[in-house]
Amino acid sequence: MESFEEPSQVNKANLLQVPPVSDFTSEDEDVKIDIALRFSPRPRRRNSASSEEEEAYTPTNISRKVSFADAFGFDLVSVKEFNIWEFPNTGQDNNIEDEVFPQEEYFFSQLFTLPPSQEELLQKVREQKVVLESILFLPGITCMNGIIRVLNISFEKQVYVRMTLNDWLSYYDILAEFMPNSCGNETDQFCFKISLVPPYQKDGAKVEFCIRYETSVGTFWANNDDKNYVLICHKKETASKVDNKPQKEVTDKYLKGCLKTTQNR
Repeated sequence: MESFEEPSQVNKANLLQVPPVSDFTSEDEDVKIDIALRFSPRPRRRNSASSEEEEAYTPTNISRKVSFADAFGFDLVSVKEFNIWEFPNTGQDNNIEDEVFPQEEYFFSQLFTLPPSQEELLQKVREQKVVLESILFLPGITCMNGIIRVLNISFEKQVYVRMTLNDWLSYYDILAEFMPNSCGNETDQFCFKISLVPPYQKDGAKVEFCIRYETSVGTFWANNDDKNYVLICHKKETASKVDNKPQKEVTDKYLKGCLKTTQNR
């Protein structure tokens, strides 16, 4: 017969007893226990540079107060006066621009005649319905103002001045303007202007023009008895300036400059 050991008796004292450590180590000899202690992170100390940057970006509410100078007894406006630097009057014309760049002057002359009296003017208006009454040359320039007299045969009317600079190879029509308070029982007046400018402003240049009068009755012309009204451009002759006067002397009191003369050695 096989022999066996009786089971060990278990009592209440054995259940509450903690087994010895040797029992656990014998079974788990190959297991290594590695426990690392962890602590809560410590607060880092801020250096001075980082604290200054954060303080720079932190918005601050600073109350500002505005004061004016007059509150402290000062002037609000400062005025400075400068004396004019006057040059001595030498009694000579100092127009340097005209001496360096002399301007050429031109003027008009007419090659036609106008009615000498009011009676002849009205008689010619009744015959051809439109007449050049008068002209006026402006001094120093090639410009002419003219007045045209027309017979009042229609309420709707227009007056043109046709001019050419190349013997009628081409022409321009200038609309004349009605002159207020010129309406009479029989005639009306219109005004116009002819100006000659560069490059057409030349010595010997010729301007021809005639007058066209348009009405509901018909169209009428005035052309100086088929010869046209002619203007000639002339260049004004200027005498050459010869200055025999000594050179102007200016004292050092009024002569100032930023350049210094150097002596040749």
